[in-house]
Amino acid sequence: MNNQTIIVLGSFNSNNGITTFVKRNYRQLAAAGWNFRFINIANAKPARELEKIGNYTEITQLKRGPLQHFSELKQALKSNLKYSKTIHLHLDSLHNFLPIILAKRVGYKRIIIHAHSDQRGQYGKLKSLAHRLGMKVAAHEGTDFIACSQYAADFFYSKKIQTQPNFRFIYNGILLENYQYISSAAQNFREKHAIPESSIIIGHCGRFSRQKNHQFLLAAYQQFHKQYPDSFLVLIGNGEKFEEIKEKVAAYHLNNNVIFTGYTNDVAVLQNAFDIFAFPSLYEGLSLSLLENLANGTQAIVSKNQSPELFEMENVHPLKITPVSATQVWAAEMEKLSKIKQNKQLESLRAIDYLRKKGFTLEKTTEELADLYSGKLRGKK
Repeated sequence: MNNQTIIVLGSFNSNNGITTFVKRNYRQLAAAGWNFRFINIANAKPARELEKIGNYTEITQLKRGPLQHFSELKQALKSNLKYSKTIHLHLDSLHNFLPIILAKRVGYKRIIIHAHSDQRGQYGKLKSLAHRLGMKVAAHEGTDFIACSQYAADFFYSKKIQTQPNFRFIYNGILLENYQYISSAAQNFREKHAIPESSIIIGHCGRFSRQKNHQFLLAAYQQFHKQYPDSFLVLIGNGEKFEEIKEKVAAYHLNNNVIFTGYTNDVAVLQNAFDIFAFPSLYEGLSLSLLENLANGTQAIVSKNQSPELFEMENVHPLKITPVSATQVWAAEMEKLSKIKQNKQLESLRAIDYLRKKGFTLEKTTEELADLYSGKLRGKK
């Protein structure tokens, strides 16, 4: 058993990818004896369920009061210093580099920077400038540099940093067996929604946000639906653009063919119903949702904007999402894949075996985090 304490800081919004990663891995680590003290700088819907894993402090959102945010953040960092001089920052960007500077200023000796996203090309001039400055701050003040994928590494770190012994990839891992295909779950979903066996189900799982690119997905599905009017699109999730997308569905006259599940804890069950997983994100680090659907044996159409670690899998079909006419290419790919007769049970077993060999397991990720904290991972590549 280990009783070491780690301070963990991040923008832990409810049900975003970083929060999911943290909840899954830190539950395992806490069960093994590690202690965590969370500092949440979330800018919307903070994930207060982290209280169940460790001590939890919530900072006033930056947009609601910059001075109060700064004061509370500094105080939280100082008050936690007596428990540990190691802090792990889970970040999706470096444009807000204040936590890194403050962590160094108040006395943390080990500052772990963890890159969870690739947002290149998504920022305006000012935010891009701030991020580039943040890269320099991270390089100067950080002691350990972690990335979930090559694209995330390139977004956060220079090539020089990536060649140093204190740089390391830690892939996002999942409990693969939880996502193994279950035919009865797929059948139950079809029966519940009166979907015939012959109908193709296109699925997507993700927060309703600009990043996930639901507008593009709907446009592509609309074209596919013209050729396959008995098909269905299932959208799992919630978010700030939920109502906007519902209005778009109505405008396309697709209300009878698009199913909104909202937020649910049954994602692993619902995904069994998908024939095709469509994931046209504007950017990703390494998507947990994509991993889950691949483990389920589903054919996946993904945007080329995503890190290519999984592109060599037979079930992954990367496509461009620009220009606007790219929706036609996606619709054509949906049609092509809909004609493939596959044994999804067998595909799921094959995918799980492949992902396990490549290290995309929760056990592997948790083990590497523990090794990182204990110092065993330093110098390993």
